Formats: sequence, structure tokens, C-alpha cells
Amino acid sequence: MKFNEMKYERPDIKEVKDKFESFKERIDNAKDGSELVETIKEFSVFQKELGTMGSLVSVRHSIDTRDEFYEKENDFFNENSPIFSNLYSEVAKSILNSKFKEVVAKEIGQHYLDLLECSLVVEEKAIPYLQKENDLISKYDKLIANSEIEFEGKKYTLTQMGPLLQDTNRERRKAAYNARWNFFKENQETIDNIYDEMVKVRHEMAKALGYKDYIEFRYKQLCRTDYGREEVANYREKILKNITPLVVELNKIQAQGLGIEDFKFYDKPIEFTDGTPKPMGDKDYIVKKAKGMYEDLSKETGEFFNFMIDNDLMDLVAQPGKMGGGYCTSFDMYKAPFIFANFNGTKHDVEVVTHEAGHAFQNFMSQDKEIDEYIWPTYESCEIHSMSMEFLTWPWMKDFFENEDKFKFSHLKGAISFLPYGVTIDHFQHWVYENPEATPEERRKKFHEIEKIYQPDLDYENEFLENGGYWFTQGHVFAAPFYYIDYTLAQVLAFEYLIKYLEDDKKTLDEYIELCKAGGSESFFKLIEIGKLKNPMTTDVLDEIKPKLEKILEDLKDKIS
Repeated sequence: MKFNEMKYERPDIKEVKDKFESFKERIDNAKDGSELVETIKEFSVFQKELGTMGSLVSVRHSIDTRDEFYEKENDFFNENSPIFSNLYSEVAKSILNSKFKEVVAKEIGQHYLDLLECSLVVEEKAIPYLQKENDLISKYDKLIANSEIEFEGKKYTLTQMGPLLQDTNRERRKAAYNARWNFFKENQETIDNIYDEMVKVRHEMAKALGYKDYIEFRYKQLCRTDYGREEVANYREKILKNITPLVVELNKIQAQGLGIEDFKFYDKPIEFTDGTPKPMGDKDYIVKKAKGMYEDLSKETGEFFNFMIDNDLMDLVAQPGKMGGGYCTSFDMYKAPFIFANFNGTKHDVEVVTHEAGHAFQNFMSQDKEIDEYIWPTYESCEIHSMSMEFLTWPWMKDFFENEDKFKFSHLKGAISFLPYGVTIDHFQHWVYENPEATPEERRKKFHEIEKIYQPDLDYENEFLENGGYWFTQGHVFAAPFYYIDYTLAQVLAFEYLIKYLEDDKKTLDEYIELCKAGGSESFFKLIEIGKLKNPMTTDVLDEIKPKLEKILEDLKDKIS
């Protein structure tokens, strides 16, 4: 079914509540384990239907935040999704309290019960806090989506500014860079106030629910069953030890290659004197080439991408009023993933169509799962599929770029350089929620202190950024607290796949597809094992892969020069 044919109907609150209550009663009164398992499967069908309505609203509102109908429907879900979550947790309690729980563990899996246990984090008293949180997230999203930046007599959104930030003329690039950050400076008080209220609402909610702090609450909400904040802190240290010195050295080499003695932050997007590689065509060209690429990659990926094209399941080009960023979601009652992006003529367009397609492919391969919770894995596992797909498609980059080696070098260097920034965002968020009473000024000051730990060579040459404002542009900080570390974990795992892929492409691709088929049926650590990967938290894999990544970069550099 095509995206525009997918019918949206606002859920009737009374009917939804009655359905949840009916399932709860059936679970409580199940005569045996078989009846309980069958009821859970029926409950999953209901979850998929309700979730699909929420996803349709989210996507259509993202595409045009000015659409009044979907803005109201988005408000409806902002208000009611916390109620749905609480109703879900009541059903979860009944399953967990059932005398036939062991049958569920045997037939569906212990991981399902672990996920239900995590869902209990949302109690009825959390509803008003979650509603307020959703409202604040929408305020931030709308501010970004409706950004308007005047530059050289024209008006741009934040996303549309992307190509200007990669201009080979240094003065023009710097001017565009300053214009972009001036938008955040002008809206500093608004964004500070939104975030300040977010932090307080989240902290108060966690305390009201009996948690030590919001960090403890959020880790459970994210279903992190394998690790806690201490393990994450230790992992950040591994990045600091192994990757930060490498990135500093790579930046020095980049500056020398460009002939820039006073290397600034706004110079980082320019890898080569003739500029950063750009795709050879527009959206239609990229989609056409991606179609051929995925058909060549494997039978499964070919079927997947043709399904996406045939059903109009991608919205890719940046437009006024469109929400920023990119994401993948799904309409599970239709067994259909959806890709949302903001193409702007940069190499990022190709990276997005591989990254988000990695998410979408995993969802496509997991749609045979009867249990709704098993279609998508937890966030850090989700990102393995997306970041790995970026590398598994390397052999086809010649179809997108005139000089594929320049793209590969830029892509890999950017992925390595991302890691110190990724842990910066995570470290900052831990500090924020450990110090919820900090002022906006104290937060910004602390952010700059932390980013200098992991990125000691930063030179912004911009007062707003030197005062700690860079995180204002990172939507995850506002909408998805503590998600960002997941990107870094998955990036290390994707590096493992890249190294293995260059040695044995067929075997590695088979391992990747098996991981995608597993969906969310296991926890993060167990999915790593299914994917035949080494755990970045519990092993020294960073020490192992660092010299191999350096060698790949050196070989690419030799080809370029």
C-alpha cells in the first residue's frame, strides 16, 4: 500500500482504554500458558494498529509542520501517548504476575519479559510529566523546522544551509557558518528556557516515581538491560584513550593538506582543496542509483528497496516547514518502514540513503515477528544496521561520486571523528541530569569544558560556540535523552563489519542479514553475538581495530594522491 493511501483515523480514547482493559482481563483469566501466549499475540496486533496511527501522524507532521490538521493530531498524541504507555504497563504487570509466565519465557523468550519489566517505569503519576515533556519537544522541533536564515539576500532553513557550510571559499564558508549560528544565538533564551523546563520536568518525574535521578529512570525506559551508567562512563574513557588522539592527528593532517595554519571548526567540512565530494545527481538520480545498488548487493536488499520505491515510502528533500534531520520509522500494521530525510545536495544525501535504509531494511526483514516488541530492537542495536549499511554499500560509491576514494576517505574519517563528539554529548547529558538545578549559563559553560576534554583542538572562532552553545543544534538532547551514546557504540560495531567486509564480503553480508532478521528478539549484548561482533564495552576491540582503520585511511589517501 502506498504511503498516501494509508488511512489515518484518530483513535477513540474510550475504545483504546476498553481494549487495553479487555486484554488485561483475558491475561488475568487465562486458563493455561497456551491461552496466555495466544492473547499476547493478539495484543501485539492491537499494538501495531495503534502504533501505526501514531507513526502516520508523526511522519505527516514532520513533512509539513505547518499543516494544521496534523499539528492538532500531533498534539493529540503528545497528550495521549503517555496514557497509552501507562495502559501498556498495566497489561505488562498482568503478564509478569501470571502463573504461566514461564510458558511465555519458553514460547516467546525471556527478553520479552525483560522488556515488559522495563515498561513498568511508566506509571499513572508519570502521565502529566510525559505530556509536558512531549509539548516541550514539539516546541523545539517547530522552532527548528521553521528556522529562517538570511544569507546573501536569500532565505534558507537550517538544513538548506548545509551546502554553504562546505563552500571552498573560506570567507564565504565562515560567513555562512556565522549566519547559521547566529540563528541559535538569536533564539538562545527560547532554547535555554525550553531545555531548562525539560530538565526540571524529567527530574521531578523521576523523583516522583521513586528513582534516584532521571538517569536511572531513563536507562530503564530505554530498556538497557545489559549495562548501566558506570559501564557507559568506562566506555567513554576508551574513546578518549584510543580515538581522541587519532582524531587530533587527522585534523592536523587535514589542515596541512589544505594549507591552513590557523585551522578552525568551519574548515572541518573541507577535506580536499577542491572541496568535499558531492553526489553527481539530485534526489531522483540518487534513488535510481540506490535501486541498482541494492539489487546488486543481495536479493533481500533488492526486494526491500523496490518495495520502498513502489509504495512511496521515502520523503527525502529539504523543504520550508519540514522538520530537520532524518529518521526511519514504520507502519507495522502495513509491514512497511518509512524513510524521512532532508537532501540538500551534499555527500550527506548519499550517507542518509544508506544509513536510514539500513534501519528500514532491518525493519523490513523483521516484519515476520508476531510480537510487536521484537520488530525493532533497542536503540543501540538499531544503529548497528544503519551505520553498517553505510559501509556495506562502499563498492557502489563510484555510481554516486566522481572520485569514490575521496568519498570513502571523507566518510571513514568523519565516522571516526564523530566518536569523540558522540561521547561529549553523552557525558554532557549525564552531568545535566546529575545537576538538574544548574542554570542555563552553567550548562553551556560545562558543555564547553566537556567538549574540550574529548576534542582538545577545537577552535570555533565564534563567541556563541565558545560559550558552549554547540549542543543547541543536537535534537537528540531535547527529544531523545541518552540516545546519542548508542550511535557511538554502533559506529564501533560498524567499523568491525567494514574490516570484515573488506576481507570477506559474502560472509560478512550474510552475518549482517542474520542480525537484521533477529530484529529485537534479544538484548544488545546478545544481538552483538548473533552478528558475530566483539562488544565495545566488554572487550578491547577498539585497540584492535584502530590500526586497521588507520591503514584503510592510508590506503585511500595513497589512491587519492
